[in-house]
Amino acid sequence: MTTGAIRRRLVLWDVDGTLVSNDESDERLFVATTESVLGPLPHIVHPYRHGKTDRQQVIEYLKANGGSSAQADEGSRLLVEHSRVHFAEPGERVTLPGVRATLEALAAAGHVNAMLTGNSEVRARLKLRSAGLSSEHFDWASSFFGGAVASRLDLTRAASEYAAGRGLVPVVIGDTAADSHAAEIAGIEFIGVATGVYDASELRATPNVLVVDDLDVGGRSVLDLLATR
Repeated sequence: MTTGAIRRRLVLWDVDGTLVSNDESDERLFVATTESVLGPLPHIVHPYRHGKTDRQQVIEYLKANGGSSAQADEGSRLLVEHSRVHFAEPGERVTLPGVRATLEALAAAGHVNAMLTGNSEVRARLKLRSAGLSSEHFDWASSFFGGAVASRLDLTRAASEYAAGRGLVPVVIGDTAADSHAAEIAGIEFIGVATGVYDASELRATPNVLVVDDLDVGGRSVLDLLATR
């Protein structure tokens, strides 16, 4: 247990399934993107998506359906275009229970809320706006986005280096095994929130310092943990 002053944290939040609700719309957006690049397809192969960056998913969808990674720039651009249309009206996503209160309490304790997400910055902003979650909760300059990065591990390592250079201690809050494993390899503690596709028992089977069912009940545990480590 740490005694004395609380260490200032860079709290790196995942977006989908952690801050805001998951839904099937992202899958439809990747399908629309794939067909915009390759043309109409009689059958779409759906790679596993959860925990991956936008760039990685664009590449995997294209390659699984007869395209190539050389088309990733076009696909990434089209994914953003489709997302702007899809998220034009609010209400497509909802803010998950306890998120606002936890963000506010972390900021009040002197920690920095930022994002470590597979979404591009544009898509992250669209999803927060759709859910009615203010962008002002986050330090965008200290956030890391997966629009141009095909590896969550690379993204997480970059966040670790950034935090070290600013005297901050990083911690990842996410909802997938990929969040956990990337954090472990990058040397960052992981807090799991079972509000996405993985339940609490599945997240507890991954490297973690804490797993909570949601932030409505578990937010206090997150704050207490960060106050003692």
